[in-house]
Amino acid sequence: MIGVHDGLNSPRKESGTEDTSPFPSKYLMRNTRVLRVVKAQIKEVPMEVLEAAQQELVNIVNLGNNQLREIPKDMILLNEHLTQLILSRNQISFVPTNISQYSKLEVLNLSSNLLCELPMELGGLHLLRELDISHNRFHHLPACIYELSQLESLVAHDNNIKSVDASDLGLGGMPELLILNLNNNDINVVPPILGNMPKLKSLELWGNPFRQPRHQILSMGTPAVLSYLRTRIPI
Repeated sequence: MIGVHDGLNSPRKESGTEDTSPFPSKYLMRNTRVLRVVKAQIKEVPMEVLEAAQQELVNIVNLGNNQLREIPKDMILLNEHLTQLILSRNQISFVPTNISQYSKLEVLNLSSNLLCELPMELGGLHLLRELDISHNRFHHLPACIYELSQLESLVAHDNNIKSVDASDLGLGGMPELLILNLNNNDINVVPPILGNMPKLKSLELWGNPFRQPRHQILSMGTPAVLSYLRTRIPI
């Protein structure tokens, strides 16, 4: 995924004393502007940690590979500065409607959770460039995604997606899209109009039950796939 940063490894000792908390100190957050807690089995983030992160102008949060069941409610304290939010490999089953308040968010990673829908309010993230919803339970691409006009990378592999909307109200209305990964879904038909997407550089479709384009075309790479799809557009 383009440009995703997960922060820096944080030391566990300060001033000669050992700190058993998995959360970084305010001093580390001040120096890095990163709140990074991964593989720590945490189920929540204390409010005082997020208050400290707010004070230190943290703009990157990585809480990947934990046991979160929801996006921490007090995370909203960071909404004015947050540009990257990584919540992969948790147990999150819904995204709250206040996600739209993270107005500066550019990167959102929700992969490997329990999601089957996203709120329409997510479409209000007008600066979002990268969205990863892979390894979830989606049966379709949520409609809010089509509102993300600046999105450059959409990673949605390993879901249960059965079809995609490639019209001007769907993917066809996303002029900045460079990367589209739909591997390992349940797509039966690839819309030929995908071939007309102006900036698409990487289209991944392996592991779906459609018959066309055939594997030999897929193996030739994205330019060949897009060229083939254009030949299938009805005149």
